[in-house]
Amino acid sequence: MSATTTDDELLDEAGVARVTRTTARMARRIIAERRVPVIKVGRYVRVRRSDLEAWLEANTQPAVARR
Repeated sequence: MSATTTDDELLDEAGVARVTRTTARMARRIIAERRVPVIKVGRYVRVRRSDLEAWLEANTQPAVARR
């Protein structure tokens, strides 16, 4: 079995905060509100990095040119 790629990496709360560059509290909200799909590993909750990045891409707003 090969090592997982970074896209398949499972992130914990701290990992979600690191990728999104937010606080741990915001990461907890993203996970608790199920804004991204989660994986339960026993009592632990993990988020696939690829799912988180897809969510970020879907929520990216285009830049607006100022006049």
